[in-house]
Amino acid sequence: MSMVSIQAELPALDNILANLSRRHRLPYTRAAVQAATMDLIQQTWIQYASGVQVNFSGGSFRVGVQTGDYVRSIQAGLRFPDDLTGEVFTTSAHGAAIEDGQAAKDMKPGLLGSPKAKTGAEGEKYITVPFRHGAPGTRTMPAMPKSIHQQAKKLQISRVTAPLPTRTYSWGGRIRKDETGKRSHTGAHPGAGYSWKAGKYQGLVRMGRPGQEQYLTFRRLSENSSPKSWMRPAIKPKPIRDAVLENTREQVQEMILQGFQQDLAAIGLGGD
Repeated sequence: MSMVSIQAELPALDNILANLSRRHRLPYTRAAVQAATMDLIQQTWIQYASGVQVNFSGGSFRVGVQTGDYVRSIQAGLRFPDDLTGEVFTTSAHGAAIEDGQAAKDMKPGLLGSPKAKTGAEGEKYITVPFRHGAPGTRTMPAMPKSIHQQAKKLQISRVTAPLPTRTYSWGGRIRKDETGKRSHTGAHPGAGYSWKAGKYQGLVRMGRPGQEQYLTFRRLSENSSPKSWMRPAIKPKPIRDAVLENTREQVQEMILQGFQQDLAAIGLGGD
């Protein structure tokens, strides 16, 4: 679980509390802690998880693919252990993967071990993997270039004609030969030396209904595929939680201090 916690660090708090009667509970300070937690910490974290550019320690980063699960987890992850402490947290697996990064991985064993994998006529296991592509500006999935989208939205719609486990399709139009996004992996990439056989959007189809379209490509993976063909490179950590703390610290402290000063004035302990 990733967490951002704030606590009212007030000057001479113990001495002041000792002089308060039971009816004085620092209401302005408590309200400031709540506002700083909900209106500043929580909302900043939601913005970062939603794909805005994050400035952190002299650099910047952005969450490339956002999920509703991650944002909803932050929205639900709010608690106040006591009057002067607020906490925002997430239990999202996607959030943890962003914070911690991911090691390089061979995706082939896991995909072929899926219950959706099938066995071919010659006994080799294979699986067809769908990839969704968003329209330009989409943040919940990788977005296609505008030139590809112009072609894709004109395609005749493809439809599913039978559900799982025997899913079949009635195919409409598709983008045929296209080299856009074709890659050759070099350097530190674990799949170095492998070149894609087609562009990223070759074979793309349009599915769904007008106004609710989905754009997909399908790639076949089998036991005969190149050992380097489904190697995913390492993904560097993106320290969202630390960025939230760094970018809100001064404002949080100011909000709480102002609340504390109002409480002092209310009980006659504040100065002019």
